[in-house]
This record gives sequence, structure tokens and C-alpha cells, in this order.
Amino acid sequence: MTGFTVLDDPAAHPTTPAVAPDPAHARPHRTAETPGTPGAPDSAAPTWTPDDGASPGHAEFRFASPRTGLVAHGVRARLDVPSWDGPAVAAAAQELLARAAGARWAGEPAPILVGAIPFDPSRPAHLVVPAHQSWHPVVSAGAPTDRTADDPRPVARPEPSLPGRDDAVFRAAVGRAVSRLEDGVADKVVLARTLDVSAPGPLDRGAVRAAVRRANPDAYVFDVELPGDQGHLVGASPELLVSVRDGVLHSHPLAGSAPRSADPDEDRATAQRLLASEKDLREHAFVTDAIREALRAYVAREEDLDVPATPELVATSHLWHLGTPVTARLTPGTSVLDVVYALHPTPAVCGHPQGAARELIGSLEPFDRGFYTGLVGWADQAGNGEWAIVLRCGVVRGADVRLFAGAGVVVGSTPEGEHAETAVKFSTLLSALGGVS
Repeated sequence: MTGFTVLDDPAAHPTTPAVAPDPAHARPHRTAETPGTPGAPDSAAPTWTPDDGASPGHAEFRFASPRTGLVAHGVRARLDVPSWDGPAVAAAAQELLARAAGARWAGEPAPILVGAIPFDPSRPAHLVVPAHQSWHPVVSAGAPTDRTADDPRPVARPEPSLPGRDDAVFRAAVGRAVSRLEDGVADKVVLARTLDVSAPGPLDRGAVRAAVRRANPDAYVFDVELPGDQGHLVGASPELLVSVRDGVLHSHPLAGSAPRSADPDEDRATAQRLLASEKDLREHAFVTDAIREALRAYVAREEDLDVPATPELVATSHLWHLGTPVTARLTPGTSVLDVVYALHPTPAVCGHPQGAARELIGSLEPFDRGFYTGLVGWADQAGNGEWAIVLRCGVVRGADVRLFAGAGVVVGSTPEGEHAETAVKFSTLLSALGGVS
């Protein structure tokens, strides 16, 4: 991180928003295209706003899974719905994509919807039909040579010390959360913190994306231009919330983690301790149980849903995780957006039960998460799509970056342990920033 400066203690400005959802969706649009009630701003029907005059560089969107990359820019239309729940969003997206498909030129690809959904799914999302899109295979650019004997992915090096990284407010919040959990208020809550850093000059986001891809070849790398000059949401998420292709759903929730080591023997031992950790297995079960229950509404038979009883180990450049590969055969007509809103936010990013966890987050976190721990991805007219959880990320504004990291708190958690976990999670993006500064 040579050349970077920590701007301040994140707790020093508790009212500073992390990143707000798209302000354009906070107001009704007057448009003759509103179905059923032309020009009526207070209609209960979904609306869409043509944006054919947008400059090609506006609303840049990049999303790369481990295998396929999507690059989109320009705005053909924006999505606005009166109620941000799954059925309303899915129906509005279907209507919007059908209109866009009917208006496209011969030879143009089928339109898609891209963007980001905030942590709070009841708040407006930033969803657009891009004017231009292209798909390409993801080619690994190579990785560092430090490897464990059992895992080919790179192992984290110790992160340089940064002044101001200790967050006393976060430690105190974890302590208060554990006390509330011991009182039976909830089973789990996920608490987050921020870190503001500044480079000597504007960052090359392309170089940052390439760096995190090299270190995390299995991550979902994203770079989303946020509306209202908020900057770019950039990160490398290890967690797929859901992908749907031809009615088949895949999800890979992660919960429970431990830092990796450059020593192969210690790294293996850490992984095995995580796999046997009662605390982490309990935290992971909250997530898989919630996903199983939510998905039962979207399958015809119990055998159409497969949620393994025990998790597996998942390695990233800096952390071991517990992960469970989930598959389901969805009932006909189910859109990826139906499922996205039914699952989000999972206990992996919020807690359990959800209502109690949300109340704790609201009382203990001194900032607005905005899109952090939200979702980023795409959907098409057939109901296919892919959405990853917004993790290991930051908002880049020229030379300044606000980073985010969180940790699941359960009975038995400690302020020191959760603070250390968030520090490691910061390192995914910090390492990439340091490599390009």
C-alpha cells in the first residue's frame, strides 16, 4: 500500500453515507410509456424511462464470472417499479426487456438488464438496459507462485500496517452485539465497517480489476458506474448468490471463514480447524437453512432442490470459507429476479432472524451500507441471469477509495476476532490497490 494514505477513522464521520442507491429511482417518472395509465406519475404500474441520448460511456458496467465476462455501457432505459419486491421487479423487467427487444435493430443482441441492488432490497436499485453489451471468455492472466500443497490458488502475504486501521467503534459494536445475542435477541448478526484511503493520483480501475482477477481467479469481479457521480463500485466477490440458466438454479453461499497462511502446513491446519469449528458450522447452517426454505417456494418437488447437509472448504487468496453448492430445478416461469429478491439478504450478509438482525445493524453500524452486501449482476427476458453478492469491494472516486468489510457475529464471537477477520477481508482490494499505486 505504498503511497496510500488513510483519510480518517471511519467512526469519525458516522453520518457519511457509504454509497446511496440510485437517486433517479426515488422520484416518479412522467412518461407516455407507462402501461395502462399514460403520463401518470403515481400509477401503481411499473414505469420505464427511455434514455437513448445517454453518452456511450455513461453507466459503465463490467461483470466477470470465473468463466465469462460482460461489458456494457450506455443506457437504453432505466427500470423503475413502485414496489421493490421480487414479483414486481421481475414483471417490470420482463415488460422493459420486451419493449427493448421490439425496438432493437436487426443483428443487435437480445437486450439484458444489468446493475446493482442495495443491501436493503426495499430501497430502489440501480437497474438499466444498456445501449451496448458484449460477452467474452475470461482468460486467467496468471497468479503468484506462492501456493499450498493442496490448493493451486495464491496464498495471502501479510498486509502492510496502515495507520488508523484499528476501528474502536467496530470493536465496541461487536461487543454490544454479542451481549444482545446472549440475551436472545437474535442468533446472528453481520456487522460491517469502512476504511477510507487515498492514492497519490487517480486510480487505473482496469489495472485494479486485473490485479484482483490474478489473485482471485474464481471471484466475480465487478466495476459498476454508480449514478449521481457517486463513483465506481469495484470489487471481487467470492460469493455467488444465484445463477439461473434454462430453469436450473445454482447458488454457492459462504459463511464461516479463517485467514490463510503462507506456510502450507499451517494453511492446511487452519482449513481443517474451520471445517470442524462448531461456531462456524452453526453460522453456516443459518445461511443454508434460510436458502433451503426460500427456494422451496420455487420448485415443484422436494427432489428438485439439492442442499448438501455439510459444507465444503472454499479458498480465496486471503481466506478459507465454508461453502455449500446448491442446485434447484425451478418451476416454469420463474425468473432469476424472483429468486434474487426471495433470497436477499441472506443470513451471510445480514443475520438471523432477518428482522432482529436488521434492527441490530441499524443501531450498531454508524454508516449506510448502500450497495455494499447488496447484489451485482444481470438478467435477460427468458429469466436467466447471474447475481453475486457485493463483497471485497470499495467505491472508487478518482484517487479516493472507501472500502467495506464485514463479519458474522454469533455467541462466542470476540471483538478482536471479528476485527481481525474484517482486516483480512479489506486486504483483497487493498492488495490490488497497492499493486497499481
